[in-house]
Amino acid sequence: MMLPCAGRLRASVIVLHGYAASAASQEQDGAAFVGEHTEVVLPDAPGHGRRDDGRLAAIAALPDAARHAAILEVAREWLGELPELATSCRGRGAERVGLVGVSMGGFTALGALAQPCPFDAVAAVLAGPALVDRGAITPGRPPGLLGVAGRDDAVPPEPTREFARDYGAELCDYPESEHLMRAADWFDLWGRTAAFLRRQLTVD
Repeated sequence: MMLPCAGRLRASVIVLHGYAASAASQEQDGAAFVGEHTEVVLPDAPGHGRRDDGRLAAIAALPDAARHAAILEVAREWLGELPELATSCRGRGAERVGLVGVSMGGFTALGALAQPCPFDAVAAVLAGPALVDRGAITPGRPPGLLGVAGRDDAVPPEPTREFARDYGAELCDYPESEHLMRAADWFDLWGRTAAFLRRQLTVD
């Protein structure tokens, strides 16, 4: 799914949804990144949305630890598809490409920081660095933004806070929110994410 820009394409933002969601479920959130020269690309994760292959039902039946591992495997599979998505954006004329991931999509986005990273900016919210190859990243390149919820039982925030400090990423911390964030916190975080991408993807 794609949300086109109004003018000549100069930047693309790829938005990765969370577990058991879909590209269509992120359409409203994705609209926050659309600009006169900025399009938004909303792909479905493997096994999700229009790519449903029955695996979600199988994952849902697993005990907690096995379910978490299976979700990370989906994120890892999706990670392998990102370079082609970035290349496609640049082939359409995007001079800069940003990546945003939510929850499972955020794990995927952080994994994409490994060099050579095909993105000019990466934001991950409600996600941890489980797929990050620490030996293959360059702190601060590309610029990053991370968002955490202090009462998140699904994705404990401390590993993400630590990674943000080590990487030099902007950190948006909401101590009173859970994984399903309070509405006010979510809108604030998403607004900060959109502002971050505008700064990083603006082409002079």
